[in-house]
Amino acid sequence: MTLFEIKEKMQTLTDAMNADREFITSKAADPASDLKEVEEKETHLASLQKRYDLLKVEHDRMEEAQRTQLAIKNGSGTGMTEKEVLIKAKAEFYKAALTGGDVKKAYEGLGAIPTNDADLGRGENLLPTNLSRELLVEPFQTNSLRDIEQVSQITGLEEAKLDYTIEDADLADVTDKATAHEIELEGSSVSYGRFKTKVSATIKDTVLHGSPFDLVSTVESALRSALAVKEKMRAFSTDSSDTTHAHMSFYLNNITEVKGDNVIDAIINALGDLPDAFLANAAVVMRRQDYFAAIRNMANNSDTLWGKKPEDVIGYPVVFNDKAVYPIVGDFRFARQNYDIGSIYETDKDAKKGEYYFVFTAWGDHRIKLKSAFRIAKVRVTITGAAAASATAAKAAGEKLSVTTNSLRFSDGGTGAGGILSYVWQYLSGGEWVDADSWAGQGTNELTTVDNQDEDVSFRCKVCFTDADGESFVITNFITMT
Repeated sequence: MTLFEIKEKMQTLTDAMNADREFITSKAADPASDLKEVEEKETHLASLQKRYDLLKVEHDRMEEAQRTQLAIKNGSGTGMTEKEVLIKAKAEFYKAALTGGDVKKAYEGLGAIPTNDADLGRGENLLPTNLSRELLVEPFQTNSLRDIEQVSQITGLEEAKLDYTIEDADLADVTDKATAHEIELEGSSVSYGRFKTKVSATIKDTVLHGSPFDLVSTVESALRSALAVKEKMRAFSTDSSDTTHAHMSFYLNNITEVKGDNVIDAIINALGDLPDAFLANAAVVMRRQDYFAAIRNMANNSDTLWGKKPEDVIGYPVVFNDKAVYPIVGDFRFARQNYDIGSIYETDKDAKKGEYYFVFTAWGDHRIKLKSAFRIAKVRVTITGAAAASATAAKAAGEKLSVTTNSLRFSDGGTGAGGILSYVWQYLSGGEWVDADSWAGQGTNELTTVDNQDEDVSFRCKVCFTDADGESFVITNFITMT
């Protein structure tokens, strides 16, 4: 029996033992269950454990023998550390793949499945399992979303949206109404699909034929960086036309939006809107530039806020991500990046440029398991500018003052569509601004002054903008009649 076959048998035994443990736990917690069934399972579990232990002894012996043989072949017996041996083995694989060398030998040098008919005989170049898992699953900081989300490599993954149930209770009784409604509409589980991700690393010939460390570092850093960009682009996409990957985005899944007067205000409001079940483990994902801009406004020429950590200011952990154009607030345990097993590689080269290309293709999916566990924090639209102008003289009356549409400015750069504008004209009396209620046009964008009466009187307009998210106003310039 080969080492790989022993690994397969051990995994099968592990799955069987986990199933037995789950059965025992379930039955032990049920007062109505027959303890005889529990005892039978315990006996079966003990038998499986004994078989596993026997296999593990042989597995460890064969693995140690393989490791020793590999170390001798790669020169670790002459002072190389285990890490250096691994880097050398990786470099030999990448070099063989890129230059058309003996890939089978390099493949086995990594302790991976040999490149025989059962593995590579289907027209695919499967990446060694250990390399694939390192590239796909091991955390790397270039996608900060990985710090708070689950990342896995499981074929055909399906999982429950909620990891608990309460017997004899309605779902609405044990969670918030939005979550109950979402599960009722979409089901209580989520399945992960296979969506292609293809990235490549460009390697100069000087690097390819240089040190093993430089080659491995160049290939893997490039692939990981490219994967990180792909993950972020999909998780924070605002392109609704990409229907294939729209389900991966926080912004394209009808997640509730909560608004505020500024970024920090919107985040605080969004946190307050989260149900208690998600608030305890909540985090904020936002752009660094948005946070610093908000702090600059809040600090108001004081340095007291600049020395504080973001979580001390907001009250919850903050993760910066340059693709999060709107802050995402929520419990990120309810989102997962899963990759399928079976990543492949391809190679190409450009002799004129002296460049080699290592192309890595993986299949995976990003799922938001519960939309109700998240909120999107947005700054509400406000009116930010308006100007009053003196118009031509009216017949049998004084001059008309107006606030024209093209003088209005809004925080989103738009036209204030969906909101209501109102106008309050004021005049200066005794050093105070008083509403000009006795003038014609009060309440509109055009005020008519009284001829031969309003000389030297100053007027201005308070322009108010109201929509479903709140109210804001600006004061125009003042005009003194002559």
